[in-house]
Amino acid sequence: MPDPPTVPPHGPQTAVYIGRFEPLHDAHLHTMLSALERHARLTVLPGSANLARSMKNPWTTPERARMIRVALQAEGVDLRRVRLRPLPDEFDMTLWAGQVRERVGTPNAVLVGFDKDASSSYLHWFPEWQVEPGPVTPGLSATDLRAAYFEERPLRQLPAAVRDFLEAFRQTRTFRRLQTEHFAVLARREALKKQASPPALQEVRFLHVSGGQVWLNRRRDPVGNGLWELPGHLLAAGDLHDFQEGEAAPAPARIFDHPSRSLVWPTAARVVQQPGGGTPIPLHLALGRPHRFFEDHHVILRRMLFP
Repeated sequence: MPDPPTVPPHGPQTAVYIGRFEPLHDAHLHTMLSALERHARLTVLPGSANLARSMKNPWTTPERARMIRVALQAEGVDLRRVRLRPLPDEFDMTLWAGQVRERVGTPNAVLVGFDKDASSSYLHWFPEWQVEPGPVTPGLSATDLRAAYFEERPLRQLPAAVRDFLEAFRQTRTFRRLQTEHFAVLARREALKKQASPPALQEVRFLHVSGGQVWLNRRRDPVGNGLWELPGHLLAAGDLHDFQEGEAAPAPARIFDHPSRSLVWPTAARVVQQPGGGTPIPLHLALGRPHRFFEDHHVILRRMLFP
């Protein structure tokens, strides 16, 4: 019978580490190792688990979990002390926090992480848990690493297992698609920044469900190429809607405006339940394939149908 996992002298608490790990870098790994030195178990919640691959989230949850496990194992960690539980994005603080609590499953937990900016504000959303700062590695950012990766610049401060995975992934068609998307997103951001007053963007999206089908478009664009989306378009500045000429009033809309929902630029979506083009797709098929959808469109579909 194998030996039981070692329990550190500081107590039996579960440490909880939330992140996207896109990719796992040395600071992530050091935080995990530091937590395991002080606590009996570590629960890692890889976020954005329900989203399609993109230049912001290039790797699937199984790929990220594999990188984490191999990197920890290389450091001599007993993986029986580590749980990995995928965490979906809900683009809603309350719903997301509920998902976190459900996956952790205990009030006796310690949140670990580095309170660096608005992206780590979640560390203060769980008053029932202690917050324990992780080790600081100045200047190390997964955002910068992704940019260097897609721009084929040198990569530093990565565990060996992650470096090996990224080198192999670089040879795939998926890498080339995401690299194209990366440069397209950068170009569009630069164009928006050059405007005298960077706009507050809005778009209209149409949700049409009938006879067990939902009407969707398949994107033909470097950003999100091949993914399903709700039909729609950007609104011109000042427009409230863009429907049939002579319409008395805009159709009732639900607003989705989380600042992280859009890849290029913060964009509020006005979603109306009415026909607006697209191709019919079996609804059960669409609901069962969140990773086929652009940005947060699967979340919108689910929340509109099951409020």
